[in-house]
Amino acid sequence: MTQTPAAPGPDDGRVGVTIDGREVRVPKGTLVLDAATELGIHIPIYCAHAKLDPVAVCRMCLVHIEKFPKPQPACATTVAEGMVVTTNNAEVTKLREGVLEFLLVNHPLDCPVCDRGGECDLQDFTFRYGPGTSRFPITEKVHFAKALPLSQHIELDQERCILCWRCVRYYDEITGEKEIVLQQRGVQTLVTTFNGEQLKSNFQGNLPEVCPVGALTHREYRFRARPWELQRAPSVCPECSYGCNINADSRDFEIKRFASRDNPLVDDMWLCDRGRYSFPQWNTSERVRRPQLRPRGGEQRDVTAVEAISAAARELRAVVDQHGSGAVGVLGSALNTNEELWLLGRLARDVIGTPHIDHQLEPFEKLDPAEHALGIADIEECDALVVLGAEPEAEAPVLTLRLFKAERKRGARVHRLDHGADPSRIASAVRGAKTIGVIADETNRAHAARVAAAITGGAVRRLTVTRGVNGRGAKDMGVLPGLAAGYRSAPSGKHGREILEAAASGALRALLILGPNPALETAGDVLQRALARADSVVVIDSRPGVCAGAATVLIPGHAFFEKHGTVTNLEGRVQRIRPALPPATPTPTETRVLSSLAAELGARDWDRGEPSAVNRALRAALAPYAAAGNGGRATWVAEAVA
Repeated sequence: MTQTPAAPGPDDGRVGVTIDGREVRVPKGTLVLDAATELGIHIPIYCAHAKLDPVAVCRMCLVHIEKFPKPQPACATTVAEGMVVTTNNAEVTKLREGVLEFLLVNHPLDCPVCDRGGECDLQDFTFRYGPGTSRFPITEKVHFAKALPLSQHIELDQERCILCWRCVRYYDEITGEKEIVLQQRGVQTLVTTFNGEQLKSNFQGNLPEVCPVGALTHREYRFRARPWELQRAPSVCPECSYGCNINADSRDFEIKRFASRDNPLVDDMWLCDRGRYSFPQWNTSERVRRPQLRPRGGEQRDVTAVEAISAAARELRAVVDQHGSGAVGVLGSALNTNEELWLLGRLARDVIGTPHIDHQLEPFEKLDPAEHALGIADIEECDALVVLGAEPEAEAPVLTLRLFKAERKRGARVHRLDHGADPSRIASAVRGAKTIGVIADETNRAHAARVAAAITGGAVRRLTVTRGVNGRGAKDMGVLPGLAAGYRSAPSGKHGREILEAAASGALRALLILGPNPALETAGDVLQRALARADSVVVIDSRPGVCAGAATVLIPGHAFFEKHGTVTNLEGRVQRIRPALPPATPTPTETRVLSSLAAELGARDWDRGEPSAVNRALRAALAPYAAAGNGGRATWVAEAVA
C-alpha cells in the first residue's frame, strides 16, 4: 500500500537545516555561515564580513553539504529546506589546512612585532586549523613594501596582506569613495591606493578594523600596547551627538585607542576619523585637581571638597538673600551626563529658585518632539531623504554612511540641498515618495519645519542634529529657559548669552557653572566681563580654562571617561557610559556635589547623589526614559511644547 506524503505545513518564511547534527530553523535567504553562528558553531572566515556583501574569495569557510558535488563556501551559500551541512569532517579539515598553508607561503613571520598580534585572525586560525609544519622554505618568500604610510592615520604592510578584498570592498560598499584598489596579478597581486595617492576619506580609520590581519594599522596606535594589556570600557564617542558606540581601550592610565562597538541602530560599527582619533585629548595632565576658594580681593587657598561646597552654598545664599533668586544664573553643558543635568535643573529651579538656566549660548525656541521623530535606522526605510545644508553631515559625519547605505542598498533618493532651499521646490523633488525624511542642523530647525509642512502626499519625519554629545539630553532634562525636565512649561528665563550679558551688566550677581562647556568659552569678551563682574562664580569643572580661572569657588570635576551615567543621542537613544580612566581627583562625583550643594541650601528630600540612584529617580520622573531603559529611544508624544 502506497503511503501518501503528508501535506506541507504553512509557509512561515523559515527553513530547517541541520549543521553538524544539530537542527535549526532560520529565515529563508540566511547564509550557512549565519545559521552556524546561530547554533554556536564556528566557521573560520577571512573575506566574509557582516557588513559587506559576500564574495567567497578566500575559501577558508568551505563546508561539506550533502548532495552537493563539491564543498561550498558557507559565506555565500544560502540555506534550503532539509539541507545537511558538515563543518568538521576530514575533507573540510584538509581544505582549511591547505588554504592556510598557501596564505602563509609569503606571509612574513613577524607576529612578535605586529600590532595585530593577539587579535589577528590569521594567527588564531593557524593555531586552530592550520598544519603543524610548512612544506615551503621561509627563505623564498615574495617581498613587498613594509610600513608604507597611506595617510597621517593609516599604515600599510603589503607583505602581511592576504588579499581578502575587505578594504577594497569597504570603500566600494560602505563609503563609495573607492580609494583602495588591487594591482598586478597572481602572486604579485597587492593592495594599494589609487595612483599611489594618500587617503583622503573621513572614515579611513575603519580600515584596520575591517582588515583581518596586520596589513592595515593605526599609526597612532603602533607599538603603543598589546591587546591583552588593555583595559576595555564600553562607552559613547564624545565628539558629536550621533552617539556612536565605542570601546575605550586604556593602559597605564591613558586611553590608547577608540575601537568601534557595533550598534546596528546607531553607528552600524563605523566611526568617523574625527571621533576615532580624538582620544589623545583625554590623556591631558592639565586638570583641576584641588578645590579652591578665591574670594574677591582675598587670598586663594586650597580646601577640602566639603569646605568648597559649604562656601559655594554660602555665596549663593547671600546673593539670593540680598538680591533675590532671580539674581543667579545657572549654566550646564552638553558634555554633562543626563543625571548631572537633571540634578542641575532641580537645583536651579526647585532649590535656588532661578529661571535663568541654559546649556548653550543661543536660544532654542518652540521645541517640538516631532523634529526628532526620524530615527537613525529609520533613514534606511525612507523612499526620499532631504538633507538641508552641509551642517548635518559635518556635525555628525557617520550620518553620511547611513545615507549612502540607504541610497545603495535600499534605493532611497537622497537630496542634498542648500540649507535655505525653497520648500515648494523640495516638495516637488520628493513628490511620489511614500516616506520622506527631512534632516537639518539645529541652527536650521525653523526652516526644516517649513519644509516638512510643505511636503504633501507622503509621511514626513524630521531629524534634528543637535550639538554636543548630550545636547539632546540637556533639552530632555530641561536645562533650557522656560522648559523643565520632560518639556514641561517653566517660568521664562534668560538663555545662555543673555545670562552672560546680564552678569556683565550687574543684573545677575552670581553664576553657577557646571562644565566643561566648550561652547561657553567661545562667547569671548562677554564671558570674561560676566565672570569679572559677578559677586560669586561657582565653577565645577575638570580642566583649567576661562571659567575655572575666574571662579570664586572652584570644585574639581571629572572628565567624560571618568564618569558613570547616561547620555542621549540626537534621535533620543539613551546610552550608558562607563569609566575608562581612574578619576584624576578624589573629589566626589558631580552628582554627589550637586546633591550636597542642594542640601547645604536647604533641600531636604535629596539623596546622596550616587549616579545609579539619580538615574533611578530620573526614570521614575520621566516616563519616556523609563521606557527607553538602556539603549532604547526616549520618545515624547506631545504635538508641540513651549
